[in-house]
Amino acid sequence: MPSITLPTFVSYTASGGAARITTIHQQRRRYENPEPAAFNFYRRPADAIRAGLATHREELAMTTMVQQAHAVQRPHYEAIADGWLALLADWHPRLVDVGRARWSSGNLEVRISPHLGLLDDDNRLWSVFLHFKEAELTREGSYAPLRLMEQNMDELLPGGAPLVIDVRRSRVFKATNRSRQRLDAWLTGEAAAFSTHWACAA
Repeated sequence: MPSITLPTFVSYTASGGAARITTIHQQRRRYENPEPAAFNFYRRPADAIRAGLATHREELAMTTMVQQAHAVQRPHYEAIADGWLALLADWHPRLVDVGRARWSSGNLEVRISPHLGLLDDDNRLWSVFLHFKEAELTREGSYAPLRLMEQNMDELLPGGAPLVIDVRRSRVFKATNRSRQRLDAWLTGEAAAFSTHWACAA
């Protein structure tokens, strides 16, 4: 099976029941018949967020993103812009470099590419995963990206900590005191389930 992205794995782990099978079928169809628009729908918001932070012109970056959006993209990009700017009203991080890593379990490989590396006013470093989708990300849904980034922090951002942001809702998730051993066992089980469902979707 192919190497998958962290957003793909997060979509799977955050869903339940029959929705998981739907996620698998959608992702398998995209991997086997690539459509750039499907993969790149949220690339522009990610690029705009990085550009705004880099130039300290966050509002201009968001406005430009929305103005250049196609009709289908516009309502989504507007919600993302509103959520991101609301978050920055009380938070002023600086952009820093962040690396990439890979996590493997069984025959599944997940490519971990955080959207941002940030340094906040308290000199804390954050490796950041941005959730852009319309469906709300729950606390439980944040466990996979938080733990996978935490496991690979030496490669991603030495000395940093993981951060997940549901951008549309300006909601921030940080790692909790949950048992790392249990989280790792859960991730192993999720990887096995993903591989099984992927094979069944052939």
